[in-house]
Amino acid sequence: MTIRELSELLQGEPFGDLEHEVIGISSLESPREGTAVFCQRVLDAEKLKGLDIVPIVSEEVDFPRYIKVKNVRLALAKFLSLHYPEKHPSGISERAHIEEGVAIGRDVYIGPFVYVGKDAVLEEGVKIYPFCYIGDGTKIGKDSVLFSGVHVYPGCVIGEGVRIHSGSVIGADGFGYYVGAEGIFKLNHIGKVIIEDFVEIGSNTCIDRALLDETRIGKNTKIDNLVQIGHNCRLGENNLVVSQVGLSGSVRTGKGVVLAGQVGVADHVFVGDGAVVSAKAGVSKDLKGGKVYGGVIPAMEWSKWKRLYAYIIKLPELFKEKRHENKDSSQP
Repeated sequence: MTIRELSELLQGEPFGDLEHEVIGISSLESPREGTAVFCQRVLDAEKLKGLDIVPIVSEEVDFPRYIKVKNVRLALAKFLSLHYPEKHPSGISERAHIEEGVAIGRDVYIGPFVYVGKDAVLEEGVKIYPFCYIGDGTKIGKDSVLFSGVHVYPGCVIGEGVRIHSGSVIGADGFGYYVGAEGIFKLNHIGKVIIEDFVEIGSNTCIDRALLDETRIGKNTKIDNLVQIGHNCRLGENNLVVSQVGLSGSVRTGKGVVLAGQVGVADHVFVGDGAVVSAKAGVSKDLKGGKVYGGVIPAMEWSKWKRLYAYIIKLPELFKEKRHENKDSSQP
């Protein structure tokens, strides 16, 4: 592929020898001669000087040949999807177990040791990899992919173009009990999980079914590995939920919300449109949209933290003494 052809593919502006051959792409950390490298910053391109490399950048650089695009990350996404498309098999393995009443569309793949329960619906292009469990009455929309070891409990609804990675569990009971003098009694969860179109769910993530109604994940939301989403949660469209986030029951989020790694959200909290919560923050009350939230003490030397903590636990006493001093000083 020439620089001219690559530029047309990326809808970019080429500079230098337009007929120069590009043999592929490589990373900034391990650049290979003759390849294109997608550079987020001008400084990244500077590191490549002296090499037979074609940088893909978002602004002009002092380089013999390069391609300028509006958005480097988006250009990379387009290139990878066009030249390295994901490929999936088709066909139904003889070692899969399919119960009665299952509706199966065209070009479906059901791998070995998959169980598909009664009256499930697998629409056109669905791919289910080995060792998955699909419960009774589950519906999986067109072109969705469930990688090996995904478990979908009965009655769940998965939209079109959804990707669920290995080890995730959709529709297990929420953590709901009656706790009283009589003991601890389980609340049987009879609701369901609804995952809307084009959601992606990382490995070993758990999304619990609702107690009575539904747990819902909004369209185009992306969820990382090792995330816990409690019963009755309703996530809006285009959310980004990063690894090790934990959502208690009945959390609601608006559109475009970002929850960074290890964020914890208390039950019945609402997070507004476009809110961003930084890593490790705890959310105990509703958050307005369009703002960035955080609040966590960064790691520090242990001995320094112990001294700081000693001061922290004395703060109530110090404030009490200060109030008394102010009161005494105000008396004639």
